[in-house]
Amino acid sequence: MHLLTLLDPNTRRRLARFGKIKRAKWSLWLLLGIFAISLCANFIANDKPLLVWADGKLYAPVLKFYPEDAFTGSGIQTRPRYKQLAKLPLFTENPKNGMLWPLIPYGPEESLEAGEIAIDTTLSLVFAQVAQVATVDLDSNLVIQRSRGAAALFQVSSENDLRRQALAGGALAIPETVSAALAQRFRNEAAPALRETDGQGITFTLDGSAAGASAPKLVRLSLAQGAGGGQNSTAVLDADLAFLDDPPSIWEAITEADQARILARAEAARIVPQEPLSLSTAQGRHTVQFIRETIEFPFRPIRSHLMGLDNSGRDVGVRIFYATRTALAFGFLLVIFTFAIGIVLGAIQGFFGGRIDMVGQRLSEIWESMPFLLIMIFLSSVYGRSFLLLGFLYGIFNWLGISYYMRAEFLKLRKLPFVEAAKVMGIGRWKIMFRHILPNALVPVITFFPFALVGAIFVLTSLDFLGFGLPPGTPSWGNLLDQGQSQIYAWWLTLYPSLALFLVSLLGIFVGEGIRAAFDPRTEWKLS
Repeated sequence: MHLLTLLDPNTRRRLARFGKIKRAKWSLWLLLGIFAISLCANFIANDKPLLVWADGKLYAPVLKFYPEDAFTGSGIQTRPRYKQLAKLPLFTENPKNGMLWPLIPYGPEESLEAGEIAIDTTLSLVFAQVAQVATVDLDSNLVIQRSRGAAALFQVSSENDLRRQALAGGALAIPETVSAALAQRFRNEAAPALRETDGQGITFTLDGSAAGASAPKLVRLSLAQGAGGGQNSTAVLDADLAFLDDPPSIWEAITEADQARILARAEAARIVPQEPLSLSTAQGRHTVQFIRETIEFPFRPIRSHLMGLDNSGRDVGVRIFYATRTALAFGFLLVIFTFAIGIVLGAIQGFFGGRIDMVGQRLSEIWESMPFLLIMIFLSSVYGRSFLLLGFLYGIFNWLGISYYMRAEFLKLRKLPFVEAAKVMGIGRWKIMFRHILPNALVPVITFFPFALVGAIFVLTSLDFLGFGLPPGTPSWGNLLDQGQSQIYAWWLTLYPSLALFLVSLLGIFVGEGIRAAFDPRTEWKLS
């Protein structure tokens, strides 16, 4: 017999309406699928093998605890590190022994060492232009009489080589505006201050001057290059010391001898950190920094850990996977516990009415004014964080909402003919309440369940984020978000848990909207 034929016609109509809302139907299946897969997390992602066969014996570490002594005979009764165990001669030298690992061989509490993480062996070269400031004193023929710090700008070996050198014929091209301003000053004419930058990034500066009793014999010209830091560039070398992309433009201005020095220093930097290298080029003085990525936790996403590692070296993707199971399972348990309390107390108030209802309502209002978060923080600091404490406090503080709806349903249904008939037949009060009235009053329970589940997940995540939720070490979205807040640069600690929380919450809301529309006979639901 088909299962639907066992349901009453009204329920079948509601299920049919729900099935027509495609968004809600597929959200329900997807949410259930995520929950079902998360329940198998131990068999999908674990640092313990599914099976171990050694010396003719078969072990299932993922299901049962085995001490290290069971494999090595060392007498050590602690849990073995199976990845280290697999490197022993027991498994490497005997082909009959082996291990079957899960699809993802990492556990939620497994902290990796830096040496266990393989990253691309690339090296970054950062070419930074060094700011150079120089002055030259010129006579009326624009011949350099004195200079300070200008040798590199004029591409000569020392300042003495600039003595008696004509400015116009040197390696440094002077803009026409600067030449005109110098001539103006030697004619003893008043001239404003001048600041001109040429195409090579060299800035020429002349102070303002006023007409004097006689023309000046010398005029000081200031030069600056690289002061704005606009000539910096970065290049990446692969394992063979070849550029991954085209070489930077500065590379062509470096002599072959300096290029060889840079590559030699880069090869050494793969093993030992190197000091920056200083060199002179046709574009000015530069420093070359050798930056090799080091593994420090939290560490960015890489090929073997697509969602990165947290501040203890644990795989973020695996922890999100386990946290999804924790959030959904704990959310279901919390909501069921909460609804059970609310249904019982609301049913008693609504069925008996009178003084019982009045006293119950006043007590509910008093209890509703109690600060849940403050009490949760206080008790957690006294008794520590635990599953039982969190579930108990959440249950006794969040039953009020559903109790109001159940009270209203029982007040409405208790005077209907089928209830009066049950009383006439001598059926007991409790049996009438929970066998006859309750099945007809479950619409609020069913429609509010998905929304309550989303609310419980948000509460659990929030408490974990604040440090008053699940016990330390338990995989949770809130714990990852807390790490992401304290280490803002580690964007993966915020992005991926947020996406998981958003997806589960969105699916729950879609399911709740669909159920509410399907169970409301006054609504014609058009959204699909």
